[in-house]
Amino acid sequence: MKCSDLMSLELQWISSAATVQAAAQIMRDRSMGLLIVFDPKLTHVMGVVTDRDLATRVCASNKPVNKTTIGEVASTDVITCLDTDPLTLAEEKMAEFGKSRIIVMNDDGRAVGVISLTDVLGRDSKSRAVKTARAVLAREAGGAHTPLEDIKLTASTREDEDAAMSHETVMGGSWTGSMREFPR
Repeated sequence: MKCSDLMSLELQWISSAATVQAAAQIMRDRSMGLLIVFDPKLTHVMGVVTDRDLATRVCASNKPVNKTTIGEVASTDVITCLDTDPLTLAEEKMAEFGKSRIIVMNDDGRAVGVISLTDVLGRDSKSRAVKTARAVLAREAGGAHTPLEDIKLTASTREDEDAAMSHETVMGGSWTGSMREFPR
């Protein structure tokens, strides 16, 4: 299978000079988590911006969304593959770099698609997809590549959950299967 067989053709571009607020509105209106960033002077791909970039580089840093430009917060380490490459190459790159999305380019150097981890999980060989997902998710979680079978899951007691929900301010948390509502 080639990358062109699996890639999504739904690309959305944004200028590096646009504001973060404009990017967030596009992402919201089009239900997208990634925008390709181009330099309006050079008319080429200079990076990508994700919803996670906006959360960690703008919101968490308390930057003004209507004054901060996309060029200031975009990821410039874009991982790419060619539309003619085998899908296995894209999966290897996703796993190696811990990226859940990869930009697909054509021979002319133009972005023509994107392959997401969701695409891989939904349409490709389940064993390869799970292997790719483990590598990407382990990296995104901030740890080394830990085999899934080595991850220990612990159950919390109802008393632990009640104690956690009794706090007036929640600074962070995790989901447990027995929770019925968001902690207050």
